[in-house]
Amino acid sequence: MDAEQAFKEGLSNIPLTIEGEVSKLLPDSHEGAHHQKFVVNLHDNHTILVAHNLERAYKVPVKIGDKLEIHGTYVWNKLGGIIHNTHHDDRKACQRTNSDHVVCGPSHEDGWIILSSQKDPHRDS
Repeated sequence: MDAEQAFKEGLSNIPLTIEGEVSKLLPDSHEGAHHQKFVVNLHDNHTILVAHNLERAYKVPVKIGDKLEIHGTYVWNKLGGIIHNTHHDDRKACQRTNSDHVVCGPSHEDGWIILSSQKDPHRDS
């Protein structure tokens, strides 16, 4: 499944991999968990907000124009969606099921951000 299909179907909380270019850098969020935020423009002109948890992973040294591959959990919104959980999940979270059983294990698939190419630093933007 790709981001455009997930957006059109209004899906949320699904693992998704995207590739695109950083189009906007946003201030880090300090409400709740500390997150690095930036917008990625996909090849089809669809944009997705990336919320990268800085309490679970290092800050990614992204700049506008950088090309990235990102895997995380997609959450739908009317602006194109959000990808979070872009980090390894080594927690042993426990949750109570509807049948009152307690199940423990990672809460999401491991995510990642790969900085696949950057603009030439010697070229003017």
